[in-house]
Amino acid sequence: MTYKLNNTGSTYQSMGTKMIEITLSAQQTLSVGGIVAFDTLSCETTPALSLNTSTGEITLASNKSYYIEASIDVTRSSTSSSFEFAWIDSSGTVIPISDGGFDANWVFHTVNTTGPTSTNVANYVTNSPTSAIRLKAITLSAASTILQGTRVLIIEVDQ
Repeated sequence: MTYKLNNTGSTYQSMGTKMIEITLSAQQTLSVGGIVAFDTLSCETTPALSLNTSTGEITLASNKSYYIEASIDVTRSSTSSSFEFAWIDSSGTVIPISDGGFDANWVFHTVNTTGPTSTNVANYVTNSPTSAIRLKAITLSAASTILQGTRVLIIEVDQ
C-alpha cells in the first residue's frame, strides 16, 4: 500500500498501487539502435498501462505516477565491449534525467571470461509520464543476446 500526505500535511490517505512485471518470452538478438521487444505482462489485477507485445512499447496512463526499473541481462557478442540502454519516448527521443529517465551503462574494463553476463539497471521515475516508452540499445556490440532474465518491474500509483 502506498500513502501520501493530504493537502494540510497532517494526515495520510491510501493510494491505489499495482506491481507489474514485463518480461521476454524468449531471448532476443539485438545490436545498437535496437529496441527490446518485451512481450509478456504480469499483474494480479488489470493495470492502467498497456504493453504492445509486438514492439515492446509500454503505454503509460497520464493520471498515474510510475517507478520503472529495467534489469538488463545481456550476453555481449564481443566480451571487450561496453553497453548502454536508455528509455525513449514514442518519437524515439531519449528521456533525459531532467524528465526522470536514467540510462543503464556498463563500461568494459578488463576481460573476464569466467564471470557472469553483464547486467545493469535503467530507471524511469515520473509523476507526469510521457505517453509511451521503449527500451533502446544506445551502445551495444552487433548481434548481442538479450536474455530472458531481462525484466521490467513497475510500480503504478494513483495520483
